[in-house]
Amino acid sequence: MNKIYRWGILGAGHIAEKFCTALNFTETAEVYAIASRDMDKAAAFASKHRAPIWYDNYEALMKDKNVDIIYIATPHAFHSEQAINCMNHQKPVLCEKPLSLSYQQTKAMIDAANENKVFFMEGMWTACMPFMDKIRQLIKEDVIGAVQYVSADFGFNAPVNLEGRLYNKTLGGGAMMDVGVYPLYLATSLLGVPGQINVISKLSETGVDEYMNIALQYETGATAQLISSIVFQTNIQATIIGKKARINVKSPWFKATDFVVQKNDGSIENFYLPHLSNGFEHEIKEVMDCLDNGLLQSKKVTHALSLSMSKITEAILKEAGVVYS
Repeated sequence: MNKIYRWGILGAGHIAEKFCTALNFTETAEVYAIASRDMDKAAAFASKHRAPIWYDNYEALMKDKNVDIIYIATPHAFHSEQAINCMNHQKPVLCEKPLSLSYQQTKAMIDAANENKVFFMEGMWTACMPFMDKIRQLIKEDVIGAVQYVSADFGFNAPVNLEGRLYNKTLGGGAMMDVGVYPLYLATSLLGVPGQINVISKLSETGVDEYMNIALQYETGATAQLISSIVFQTNIQATIIGKKARINVKSPWFKATDFVVQKNDGSIENFYLPHLSNGFEHEIKEVMDCLDNGLLQSKKVTHALSLSMSKITEAILKEAGVVYS
């Protein structure tokens, strides 16, 4: 009989809502405990998602011996301290992306995982979806040839609220941190660390980026073009071009179910890989499979990948003039 994993949830916001919806859908997973700084909010969230336990502080959840794994769903400015505290309590952690505000913070999180010998993974749900599994397979089997170019965008038109999370520099606001990590994940997972980074951006009054237009060049000669925005809507599509074929991932590409492979000879193959819930179920299953097999990191979102993404993000932000304290 498979183990039922009792999940503890740090934070009771929008992303936690989506995650718990998928948790309640997923076999061998249980929403066990919720922690929020607001007891009424924690109680209401627990009732909605059928969690038997709720707390008005995060430390109590970390100390709960019945919690098998903690999902951190707070604003990313708090991720580093919270994740390290969880792991120091010997709790495996799935931490929502991006992991932190700096490379040094990300490294400290991974160091804590290694020191405590507990599972730790960045919550890049896109990496765990069937469409990405299939794309990786096609590339491995040389169906599209060596990847030469990647383009991906993720932009939306958010109401301008200089006091809100998206514009709050203290909370790590800005387009790059909020949605730019998705295009960066695609490029980094397929092409690695770039040798050259060029950035065109526009900063808000609060000092965070409203949009990022990023060109990356790699030692192999491959390039990537990535766009993120909180002030205009983009197509939210992705393209991967190899020497033999191209892959067009349909919108919204970061949680895609459809993509097309178009070979240089003109032949086309369509792929449809649906979600069974809202898409988070793939990430949840990946984590529990890792725990079942005694792994300390996922092969789909490795510690090395998270460190690379953090280092590249820091370089992009520095060039744009965004510095988080």
